[in-house]
Amino acid sequence: MRNDLEINEIGDGVYRLNEFDSSNCYLVVGGMGALLIDCGLGFCDIEGAVRTITDLPLTVCATHGHVDHIGGASFFPEVYVHKDDCRALNKIQLSRIMRRLFLAGNGAVKAHGFSARDVKNGRYKPKLVPIDDGHAFDLGGRKITVHHTPGHSRGSIALIDEKSKIIFSGDNVCDALWMQLPGRASLDEWLPSAQWLYEKSGEYRIFWGHRTPELKREYIKTVIDWGKEIINNQKKNTLLPLTKQYPAQSDGIIYKTNTVHGKER
Repeated sequence: MRNDLEINEIGDGVYRLNEFDSSNCYLVVGGMGALLIDCGLGFCDIEGAVRTITDLPLTVCATHGHVDHIGGASFFPEVYVHKDDCRALNKIQLSRIMRRLFLAGNGAVKAHGFSARDVKNGRYKPKLVPIDDGHAFDLGGRKITVHHTPGHSRGSIALIDEKSKIIFSGDNVCDALWMQLPGRASLDEWLPSAQWLYEKSGEYRIFWGHRTPELKREYIKTVIDWGKEIINNQKKNTLLPLTKQYPAQSDGIIYKTNTVHGKER
């Protein structure tokens, strides 16, 4: 399997691994260990790419339990995931068939010469280790702390690296924000998480899971404003789960009209 991922150092001991234009994964290296944040779709050798940077003991954590962030889990013995994303819904996304279906619709990856045949199982039946808000990964002279940010998924998290002043935010605030998938939180629940990220962006750089990796503070504010407008314009949930996009442009919020308000069960 290919391990020639594009790698960029974005901070002192912090690396972005571009999984062939599918996902951005991040490696943070401390004095005694390293943390891989998201392990991609699992059609290339991301562990091999990591080992071109460091041979320290490796821990793997996912920002959320979607296939393009935990699909490579079988190449590692265990992956840390927020407890709300350690459900059957997310475990299904570890399957090879789900990973192949996702890759089949990913034109950016196919442009690099990959096909569904490149999606293979790794050498492990991975264990998803549940974590909660406030969990800390001690890498030796460097601590990465978990902040729960429900929205894009109920178990979405941000990982805070105080040393580099970087927050890894997953897909919870981004262009073309997907709030229509099973296992999402309501827009009401998402809004405080997005506002927290905006507040932190005054002090921290924010890196997310796809495309252009760094989120700018002004854009985070724009996405928050869109969310507020949806909430204010729709006073109550609809009975039917209609899918809408607001505003009607390529980077709008995609959401279900039956989960704008309240807490989905």
